Amino acid sequence: MNVELCKDSDRWDSLVTEMPEACNYHRWGWKRAIEDTYGHEGFYLMALDHASIEGILPLFEMKSRVFGHFLVSMPFFSYGGVVSKTAEARRHLLENAVEFAKEHKVSHIELRQSTPAEIGWQDSAAKVTMVFRLPATEEALWKELSSGMRNKIRYAEKNGLTAEWGGLEAINTFYSIFSMNMRNLGTPVYPQRWFENLCRCFPAETRILTIRDGNQAIASGLMTSFRDGLELPWSATLPESRKKYSAVYLYWSLLRWALNNGFRQVDFGRSTRGSGTYEFKRHWNCEEKPLHWYYWLAPGVPLPELRPDSPRYHWATRVWKRLPLPVANFLGPRIVRSIP
Repeated sequence: MNVELCKDSDRWDSLVTEMPEACNYHRWGWKRAIEDTYGHEGFYLMALDHASIEGILPLFEMKSRVFGHFLVSMPFFSYGGVVSKTAEARRHLLENAVEFAKEHKVSHIELRQSTPAEIGWQDSAAKVTMVFRLPATEEALWKELSSGMRNKIRYAEKNGLTAEWGGLEAINTFYSIFSMNMRNLGTPVYPQRWFENLCRCFPAETRILTIRDGNQAIASGLMTSFRDGLELPWSATLPESRKKYSAVYLYWSLLRWALNNGFRQVDFGRSTRGSGTYEFKRHWNCEEKPLHWYYWLAPGVPLPELRPDSPRYHWATRVWKRLPLPVANFLGPRIVRSIP
């Protein structure tokens, strides 16, 4: 068995389609989106046994004077990592990745796996994702919610909140809400170009949900789909809209749309246990799934802490919250490109 660098997008995507364990972010289109937006080069490795592809591993090389030099699969998302048909194929892919890391003198490799894997590297499960399994009918969906949640949805509807679905044309609206929310959280924001590229690379699989109060957009989320699943990686609400339960109505509108469009589950995205977003998602009676992120570390290198919510960045968070929005939107993309 040998490991090669894949340069054929059709060949790669056909394998992703065939492998049940492969996730949305293994698809080739994410390579185009990441490279075009941030300039991080992607190396898509495949393990071959004669002509048969037995496993895949997408890796992105990230370089920063501040945050260092490392490899990630997949940056900016919860999932990715190695997928293989056999333990031998996985071993060859990981060995090749380590050789690549040593040749390029990187500090570490981070593999983001959605489930536990026999990798043998240091495992961190600090983050979780929340998955809602959809029932067969909208009536059953409504009954699954708590009485308190149903009352909040009724309140939002009585106050005139409405849901609007769109694509690339809705990016400006989404970004105006999302960027403000990120500044308020003290977190650098992604560039608007990133979300535009996602819509262009996956026009059929990327949708934007906007919640309106009359003519005013007060909440928005960007969804991406794969197979029978829909995921909400990014969403935000205006602070003054929360008394009308704009976030609750956004999630309810998302679930209804997913059910009526044939999806079987909705991933609400990753959270840190105990955080506000974690507690909000938990009240939807979701299945909590730990995210297993595995690390190969070069000799003497500690486990990386490149998350914006890391305690070491609390001081920066406090400063960022005070920045004028135009300044935060200018500086944020230049910082966040190096934080996977």
